[in-house]
Amino acid sequence: MTRIVTGLFQKRRDLDLVVEHLVQEFNVPRERIQVHAFDAAGEEARSPQDDDLEASLAELGLPEEAVRRHAERMRGGGILLVAWVEEDHLRQILDACREYGAAEPQAHDPEQRIRERAYQLWEQEGRPEGRDVEFWHRARQALAGDEGAPAARAPRQFGGETGASPLPERDPSPGR
Repeated sequence: MTRIVTGLFQKRRDLDLVVEHLVQEFNVPRERIQVHAFDAAGEEARSPQDDDLEASLAELGLPEEAVRRHAERMRGGGILLVAWVEEDHLRQILDACREYGAAEPQAHDPEQRIRERAYQLWEQEGRPEGRDVEFWHRARQALAGDEGAPAARAPRQFGGETGASPLPERDPSPGR
């Protein structure tokens, strides 16, 4: 089963080291790793290789609370690692994130949102019996959109090396 691992870093060098560790030690393909931050204008920015994805943090399949928390910390200068990993190395990957300085590395179950949405749909239709598969598929379709949507293709079509070039510089002026 695939899990989404997130970790917030304060230093780009630490993030680059953990990315290399994930790739070399745990064979996580680079196309399943993304880096997100905010630029000087307060807009979400990704490494140049990620720009063609057009997938924002909110579209990556993370729980809404996690998106809000990460966005707030990114505004404070944090850099977010998002990686799609197999469960067999999950504990070691979370430990590696901690070792390299990630604040609160977490694993997210991408199917949890589907379960919650299916339950909402089921309740809205009066809790009918025997239609659980129908509600699961409807929820999955509603959350994932079509196959061309950025969230649906984000983990598979990442096009380059995560540490190849820096993110845009933050504005060092006071009050940020």
